[in-house]
Amino acid sequence: MTIIKMTYLAIGIQHVCMLVGVTVAFQPNLIRSGVKIATISDHKFTTINRSTRSSAMCTESSHTSRNIALQMALDASEEDDDDDDDDEYLELEEDWRSFRSTLVNSGLSSETEGYIDEEGSGKSAETADKQKGLERPKSVSKANEELLKSQNPNLAKEYVDGVWSYPIPTAEAGGLVVRLPLEVEIYRNKDKLQIGKELDERLESNDSPNSDFSSFVSGSEENDRNELDLSFSPSSAQLILWYKKTQKLIEDEIATIANLADESGQINPRELEPKAEKLLSMYLDNQMAWQEVCLVVKNDESSKKATTIVINRPMAFRLSENLGKLLLYGAYIGDRKIKISEQNEWSKFLRAFEESCAVYVGGPDKMEDPAVLIHGIADLPGASELSPGTGIYQGGLPAAVQGILHGKYKPLDFRFFVGCHEYEDGQLNAAVYTNKYQPIACARTLALKQCIQLPKPLWHEVMELSG
Repeated sequence: MTIIKMTYLAIGIQHVCMLVGVTVAFQPNLIRSGVKIATISDHKFTTINRSTRSSAMCTESSHTSRNIALQMALDASEEDDDDDDDDEYLELEEDWRSFRSTLVNSGLSSETEGYIDEEGSGKSAETADKQKGLERPKSVSKANEELLKSQNPNLAKEYVDGVWSYPIPTAEAGGLVVRLPLEVEIYRNKDKLQIGKELDERLESNDSPNSDFSSFVSGSEENDRNELDLSFSPSSAQLILWYKKTQKLIEDEIATIANLADESGQINPRELEPKAEKLLSMYLDNQMAWQEVCLVVKNDESSKKATTIVINRPMAFRLSENLGKLLLYGAYIGDRKIKISEQNEWSKFLRAFEESCAVYVGGPDKMEDPAVLIHGIADLPGASELSPGTGIYQGGLPAAVQGILHGKYKPLDFRFFVGCHEYEDGQLNAAVYTNKYQPIACARTLALKQCIQLPKPLWHEVMELSG
């Protein structure tokens, strides 16, 4: 029996994946559990998935097409030997996310609630694209790649050789969560919100989607029509139509709310109807987190606590004395002088990052604490990996300073984050469930690259790479 040992596979609750016609329902908390391929032949194979909190589940398929990814994995291992099973394991702990990406790109699909589907089809946008032979792009901005080469050649090579990104149903440490546009948030919640039901009525107001899209194009401004790329598929055209209709609904409702303002521009919230009050709250919340791309530092299912840091809000590129104090000691140090015991550490820190220092606003919480250091250096003393296999590390500042001063590292190999998003009682999962954020699994290069004057904003880069 050939066995594939996947020692750190956590795809998330209700993540049903399709491969070669086989349904594998991955359960939560698969950490340190295994997925075994019990039998494989040209005609049939059975998958057994074991979880620490669920019994084994088996599903069978007699389909034979598109088993490329699993066959490649199996070819890498030899037939089992009863005397030495350890030699027959394909160890995937170090890079299981990349392995999962290979599965996805070989035909594995994520069928989860929340994707903007072809209406009534029950298929996710990703699934529909896969069935049409479409693939996620491997490069979306040559200008971004050239900038990365000038900042970090090694990371740039890793990016060009194999960057990948795709949506997943739940947030995981070492992955990303991206703030969704308000239009998408309302559309995905159209069955739950009053304004969403109004959107549904607008979407169903035309019997013919094609004629409706034609009217949208003909009704657009001339400049907008010139910029439209009409070479996309009917499903893409339908998606654009939905987005534009949602956008128009938001504009109409916000204009109605604005008309309630008095001469001083004040709006009495008691005059707002529940629908308008909810929309205004969603609108302001969305503006506060506009196009955030957040790295998930922690997402503990047992304690229901999570921490993310925003990675695309640059704060400073050069180090000053006051900023250095904030990064090293936190806001509470104020204007006090550096203690004698701290002088050596302080002096080295300033010398290491004086000419170049990438500092970001990581979020509104814990902004008074010392900055969080994120990097991709595995052997840096004092650093810890966010999650096994991610290749993303936190901490190790003293060793980073020493390495820079000795020429081993460069300042832009590191990123400092002031503040974070703290979530209690499952709030992050709730934000995902209510379609405020979309979890993304990605290559570490997307999380580690600097966001300094990017030609294409990181939010767009991640979304385009994710298809």
